[in-house]
Amino acid sequence: MYIPINVTFVDDITRYKQAEKKMTKNYFFIIILLISLTSCGQETFEFESKINPEKIYTLSMNMSSTNNVKYLTERTDLKDKTSEGKSSTVMTRITTTKKLEENGQFPAIIEYGKIIKIANGNRTENPITGTIVKGFYKENSLIVQEVISEQLNEKTKNSIKYALENVKPDIEFPKEHLKIGDSFEHKMPMSIPIDGANPVKIDIIKNFTLKSVKNNIASFNMKEIIQLSTEIEQANVIISNGTGNGIVEFDVLENHLIKNKAFFTIELNVKINNELTVNTIVEMNSEISTTIE
Repeated sequence: MYIPINVTFVDDITRYKQAEKKMTKNYFFIIILLISLTSCGQETFEFESKINPEKIYTLSMNMSSTNNVKYLTERTDLKDKTSEGKSSTVMTRITTTKKLEENGQFPAIIEYGKIIKIANGNRTENPITGTIVKGFYKENSLIVQEVISEQLNEKTKNSIKYALENVKPDIEFPKEHLKIGDSFEHKMPMSIPIDGANPVKIDIIKNFTLKSVKNNIASFNMKEIIQLSTEIEQANVIISNGTGNGIVEFDVLENHLIKNKAFFTIELNVKINNELTVNTIVEMNSEISTTIE
């Protein structure tokens, strides 16, 4: 039996399939476009620590540490002997900057408040307390003109001058812009004193991840890994644990770090000789905050 084919009906089916294919292609194109626009549209932020003119920076620092020592030996005078040391340091410092001058620099005055250290119950005041430093900032670097103090000798004053002029930022931010979720690393050297041996040189490798930016305050999560410095030979030292964490806040408008809070713990064994190994566990808390007016 012959069944006539409706040519119009066949054409409609063909056009429908062609339209469906075209629509599917356009749909995927739109999805890809949206993804690329979303990716390109993520806001990025620049982080560069600066000191600005006509500002007052009030810095407060609070650090504390606990050092537990155990002597691993068969020597009767040291076997099973342990010791614990605790210390804390508080400091305040105010930096006042003046108006920007035509030559691109601006004057600055740094005033050190009380610097108090408490070690194993003994309280001492650092002689730098009350010191006033006068100078100027040029291209974000401090040039010290005068260190004023009745308690410090010229050698100590020159040391303060050198330290301030060559100080490195607490965190070296990458030059490229960051978006939420981006991470970067910063390495900081440090030394740990050990009874009966040379100080142990370590590197604290900090990994910062940009968590959020709200009301122009950028928040970072920080993780630390602590390892032996490779700059010198330290064959008799073994680190069995070295980790830390913390949070960092950065004022995007002021281009300045306003909070740096961290905690780390490290356990290491230092072989003094064939008869004696010193096991040391160090725990450290630190918080540095800055207000800007």
